[in-house]
Amino acid sequence: MRRLRRLDTTTRIELTPMIDVVFLLLTFFVFAIVLMVRADILGVSLPELTAGTPAQRVEPITITLLADGSLALMGDPIEADALTESLRTLRADNPDAPVLIASDVAADAGALIELADRLVAAGITQFSVVGRARNRQADPPPMQEHAAP
Repeated sequence: MRRLRRLDTTTRIELTPMIDVVFLLLTFFVFAIVLMVRADILGVSLPELTAGTPAQRVEPITITLLADGSLALMGDPIEADALTESLRTLRADNPDAPVLIASDVAADAGALIELADRLVAAGITQFSVVGRARNRQADPPPMQEHAAP
């Protein structure tokens, strides 16, 4: 009598070769990172160039709104009426300078809106209000309730 041989038809995925390849890639990248050398660390004498122009840092125009409502332009106290003309002069000297507003936490919101209105009157429509990052782990400040009129 003849015996029939059965073929095992179940498929198996061998993980050993895949793990070997992953470890080889990991080893390659670790060695590549360790052997990288930054160009500024090397003792290289750079050539002198005559055709290029050096990069210049643009100094921003800063306006400070203090808690008592007074203003300072570039660190110097200034009256609100003289702000528009001074801003036009500064922008004429440096038209690409960004305008930054630093408002005190205790400053009146109305004073900040008036300052923004003065900036627009001076022809400055793009400006930024700067602040500091909030500590995400600290609790948010409590909301103050206002009585309805």
